[in-house]
Amino acid sequence: MRVLSLRSTPLFRFSVLSITVLFCIIFKAVSCFHAPIPLTVRYTSKTAPSTSARLAKLFGIKNDNGGGGRLDKGFNLLETASKIVPQGRIVQTTKEGWKFVWQRMMAELAPQDKTGSYKRPSYTFGGKIGGADGIFPDEAGRYHLYVGNPCPWCHRARLVLALRSITPDEIGMTQLIDDPVKASRGGWVFGRENRDPLGSTDLRELYDKLSPGFTGRCTAPLLVDLKSRKIVSNESADIVRMLNGVSMGKPNKERIDLYPSELAKNIEETNKWVYELLNNGVYRCGFSTSQGAYNSASADVRRGLEKCEEILSSQPFSLWW
Repeated sequence: MRVLSLRSTPLFRFSVLSITVLFCIIFKAVSCFHAPIPLTVRYTSKTAPSTSARLAKLFGIKNDNGGGGRLDKGFNLLETASKIVPQGRIVQTTKEGWKFVWQRMMAELAPQDKTGSYKRPSYTFGGKIGGADGIFPDEAGRYHLYVGNPCPWCHRARLVLALRSITPDEIGMTQLIDDPVKASRGGWVFGRENRDPLGSTDLRELYDKLSPGFTGRCTAPLLVDLKSRKIVSNESADIVRMLNGVSMGKPNKERIDLYPSELAKNIEETNKWVYELLNNGVYRCGFSTSQGAYNSASADVRRGLEKCEEILSSQPFSLWW
């Protein structure tokens, strides 16, 4: 039986290396400022050294390549730290540590299995507008849809609103901005021109308001009941289905049926392989953290495209949603 030692993990080695490099930087800084500093020197705007020049002096960066040009040689960390730790160990540990941190961050953004393949999570929000339980009645002005332009899953929800002539007074809509720097978790935030009717600054805050203690990914599209302040669904497939069946209190209003009974079987069959090979396939490609996982996902995408090509070569359309 193999016993895994903490010292053998990339995180441990990366931490030790980081401490070593930090020590070298501190040592460099102390030695740089150890000599007395003349207090009588005054810099003018023309003679004052720039911040980059001060950093260069601090870390011993030489920008002269021998021909009068400028050459960036880094912070000399390898030269300094290799006096304590062999250079090979520094390089290898840095590579492993960077890969470890990247994989951990990717796992938070997109859950992975042991092979490095992306696995789409499922959530417990399974509400339905007009459902038999009566929790979310089919009423105009009660529901709000949150979408973001960079997200293809949001596109089909928006398309259903447009194709079925569902107006903003029936179901409102707010467009999110993809900005992971400003977002407290995930990437969706609200802009100045597209504020949240419930007063949130980003999608995580909205999830916390509507589902306290929620620990999953804060995804869009998101369909919300503003009256009860509950999440109806954050699954695009469920959202488009329920939007296709709502009347919003106007049963006589003419709306297109995107799921006619005579085409239902064809739609379901096409939906299955389009989702597996293409819709989710491109996500699996983008979020793969191993070469094997990527190869498998990219093969599925190519197979899906070939299938589309085969269908569209004999007819001008394909049925799915």
